[in-house]
Amino acid sequence: MMAFPGPQVQSCAKSCVIALLSVLLIAGCASGSARSKPGEAARILRDQRITRAQLEEASNAFADRYFSLMLAASERIIRGNNDLQQCRIMNGLRLLGVSSMYDIATSPDTVTQLVDQLVVVTLQNYFWVDTGRAQTIWGPRAQCLVENLRRAREDIWTIAARVFTDEQLEELDLSIATWWSRRGGTEFVAYVRFSEVASVKGEALIETIRDGGGLLEPLDRATEQVQNANLALDRAFFWSKRLPLFINWQAEALWYDMLVMPDTQKLLASVDVMSQAIAIVPERMKMVNTTVAGAQDTARDLVDRIFHRVLVVLIVVLVGTFVIMKWRVSRKEAAS
Repeated sequence: MMAFPGPQVQSCAKSCVIALLSVLLIAGCASGSARSKPGEAARILRDQRITRAQLEEASNAFADRYFSLMLAASERIIRGNNDLQQCRIMNGLRLLGVSSMYDIATSPDTVTQLVDQLVVVTLQNYFWVDTGRAQTIWGPRAQCLVENLRRAREDIWTIAARVFTDEQLEELDLSIATWWSRRGGTEFVAYVRFSEVASVKGEALIETIRDGGGLLEPLDRATEQVQNANLALDRAFFWSKRLPLFINWQAEALWYDMLVMPDTQKLLASVDVMSQAIAIVPERMKMVNTTVAGAQDTARDLVDRIFHRVLVVLIVVLVGTFVIMKWRVSRKEAAS
């Protein structure tokens, strides 16, 4: 007969099995935690998918916020500022920036809208904030502009984080920084687009995003053209509503350009001289009136004196004539 192990042996076997299972369980958890990033990323990817309509709305909302930030900063710099050159540069900055941002927001491709806004705001921060150029031009008045450009950069990168993964964001940041180090330095960064900044790898990244390789829902290539056509009218309406908000900045830009021209400066100087000359005319007229009044008084006194003297002479002549005639009459009477 087969002998069965005793209770002590069975208890020991059970302990070994439990220990073995525990080790396997711990090893499985460790390996699972080591490989949890891809699974976690996939779960986040599914949970945080953003639709094309949501991205379009976020892009439009950012354009409006950018307008508000630039308007507030420009008012701080221009209002009460007598330096025409500072006002001219600030007006040009807000005009180019806002018009470019709304131009991007009304472009046909939603993904391109986002990356173009990302490029413009990042490059503006490179040029005006990170280099200290804003403080150099406007001094203490530049603080609001610096803060608002930083806010704009934080906002647009936050929106981008809803579409791109962390690795993709790093790739975008590297592409922009590389372009700036090679070809940056111009103040007209408002019209630099991602197509100029990105390499072939960057273009491939955008295609990956369109196909669902990021946090954006994959675009249906079959219906993409139809969707673009449907959105065209909405984008035109969006642009027409925003255009009056900054169209007067174009007139101000022309006015500032005219004011800083050398011929205009000479003309303004001549106008100032004429204004000063006109301003002293009343004083001169008062002096003339005072002089004329004095001359009139002097002439009046002179006439009075002459009149009195002539009157005395006439009296003397008349008296002398009367005396002579009287004397002659008395002689004739004596002779007769």
